Amino acid sequence: MTDKLTTKTKTFAIASLISIALAIWSFLIEPALLSINTQNKINWPIKPIKIVFFSDLHAGSPHINKSYIKKLVEKINKAQPDIILIGGDLVINEVLGGDFMDIDSVALLLENLTAPLGKFVVLGNHDWWNDSKKIQKVLSTKRFKVLENEALLIEIDPINKFWLVGIGDHYTNHSDPKIAFNKTNESWPKIVFMHDPGSLFEIKDKFFLALAGHMHGGQVFIPGIGAIVTPGDAPKEWAKGWTEFELGSLYVSQGIGTSILPLRFNAPPEFIILNLFK
Repeated sequence: MTDKLTTKTKTFAIASLISIALAIWSFLIEPALLSINTQNKINWPIKPIKIVFFSDLHAGSPHINKSYIKKLVEKINKAQPDIILIGGDLVINEVLGGDFMDIDSVALLLENLTAPLGKFVVLGNHDWWNDSKKIQKVLSTKRFKVLENEALLIEIDPINKFWLVGIGDHYTNHSDPKIAFNKTNESWPKIVFMHDPGSLFEIKDKFFLALAGHMHGGQVFIPGIGAIVTPGDAPKEWAKGWTEFELGSLYVSQGIGTSILPLRFNAPPEFIILNLFK
């Protein structure tokens, strides 16, 4: 009996230590990390470019403070991207342990981002739940271009151009890919970026690459099982990484900040460096 009790006690103690270690990692360590996720994609039909994409900054969520954002900006600029795309949710709503940062403070920190082809943003659901008009106005004063269901022809040089298509947030019913693609043509390749990958259900036009966030990699991603919970209509299989469609390729970022609960497990904060090659 004593041996059985000792075995049970040891098992309980080991399980408790593992649980404590996982909690410390998931709440205190992994959410504070900043990973650089480099991806390469071939068959880009024009001059190679380097894109930096990040989403779900959730400034003011635990760990995502002014110091963290300054570090993010420094690392992105060090990568020397040709273009910077931001997939929305710059601010937060009701994140446990969070300390709300207004868009003026966030934009002032992000203003130092540099890229010769420009800096572009789509709004996420948290941005819409705050003062979306103010967010767009403040970003525009910091040399960001907000694209909401809009396309621009980006000129790398006189003979190399591509369409940049920004789609509104699907989660808050601001998505309208038909309008976004309306002015594009097939003369140049298309790069699409959005907040919620659920917009893929509405896209009817071909594209070379689509970038999205919103799903946070599930925040908890169990090997062999996948994301435990994801927001919106997009399937959990799209929670992070590549998904191939007949119309084009989708890459979903794990994002940077957190939503609701400030935890991450096997879904570390990241920004994406995406190299497009011929």
